[in-house]
Amino acid sequence: MTNDMVKVIYGGFFSKHRGSTPEKVREILNYLAEEGITTIDTAEAYLESEELLGEAGAAARFTIDTKVSGGLSQLEATEQNVITSAEASLQKLKTTSVDVLYIHAPDRRVPIKTTLAGINALYQAGKFKRFGLSNFCGDEIEEVIRVAQENNYVLPSVYQGNYNAVARRTETEIMPILRKWNIPFYAYSPIAGGFLTKSPAQLIAGGQGRWDPSQYVGKMYNALYNNPCMLRALEKFVSLSHDTGISQAELAYRWVAYHSHLRPELGDGIIVGARYGPQLDETVEGLRKGPLSADVADRISALWEDIDESPLDNFEGYISVSHG
Repeated sequence: MTNDMVKVIYGGFFSKHRGSTPEKVREILNYLAEEGITTIDTAEAYLESEELLGEAGAAARFTIDTKVSGGLSQLEATEQNVITSAEASLQKLKTTSVDVLYIHAPDRRVPIKTTLAGINALYQAGKFKRFGLSNFCGDEIEEVIRVAQENNYVLPSVYQGNYNAVARRTETEIMPILRKWNIPFYAYSPIAGGFLTKSPAQLIAGGQGRWDPSQYVGKMYNALYNNPCMLRALEKFVSLSHDTGISQAELAYRWVAYHSHLRPELGDGIIVGARYGPQLDETVEGLRKGPLSADVADRISALWEDIDESPLDNFEGYISVSHG
């Protein structure tokens, strides 16, 4: 990786149903180590990911970040439920502590103080080094900081949010607050959940895989991105890929890494969730090439000017699908 780019973090989502085993995960870990990627991001909500990382011995070799589910769980994020969830995650990961413990999404069913009491108890017990927020809106970030300060709780010191060339509300709704409090931003979904690797025709015809509208995750991604203004932007993005001979995925990753509002000097990072094999190879090789030409970067940046319906984060899609 080049010195002038943001930190690269590997998105550790593994599923036994998709064929993941401890041996296959170890293979991925060896690859990441060779490429100099030292941090793995996972979550309680990521199926068997924590368990597989634990069985593969990831915590002995890598910095691990994980997440308690918060508003993604059917269980309310009470003090005791947060503690129980985090301790179960550590047990699965076969470690006594992680670097970042996030709340994956706000739980609006309970007062935030209740959730933060659990987070603070875990911090006092040495279960994590840094407290992170993910998918919280701007007002909620400010509320967390206010309540934490009033109660002398650990303050959030990293934020993970949705950010890509067609989802840039973060720049105005989240980043100014983070900059005010010196909180680094880690960008997930730099290829918009795969949207930026598709063609409009594929999505109009009914997507496949994670974009299959008959599946829960497919419903969520279609709710977030499959609308007329997004499809028009995607058409321009596909044309740009044809014009430049650079793959759509590489354009998307390099734009976020080198031409967005992310700043390496502020500790910002990018979550790379590419599958192991050619997809991950291409992603890493693409990032290593450095910035795009000014003209190409400008054409990608200009896509945002015509987008009037864009998600702030994936939690919006989760809510729309879960609550109809």
